[in-house]
Amino acid sequence: MNISRVGVDIAKSVFHVHGVDRHDQVAWRGKYSRDKWLDAIIKRVPAGAEIGMEACAASHHWARQLQAEAITSS
Repeated sequence: MNISRVGVDIAKSVFHVHGVDRHDQVAWRGKYSRDKWLDAIIKRVPAGAEIGMEACAASHHWARQLQAEAITSS
């Protein structure tokens, strides 16, 4: 299954990740520690997929981290 959208629930220590394919079928669910979730996203989610998370100060930080990783890995 090819993941097209991912939702991330940001918490203090555990992040929940939920990915769906283009047919809205669940393709991936996971619970990751703060220091592991970014690696999990990079390994599983293809370039061009949408990643959504709640709007808060931390989400801006994590969006910058995801963008930096996307540039580094391409």
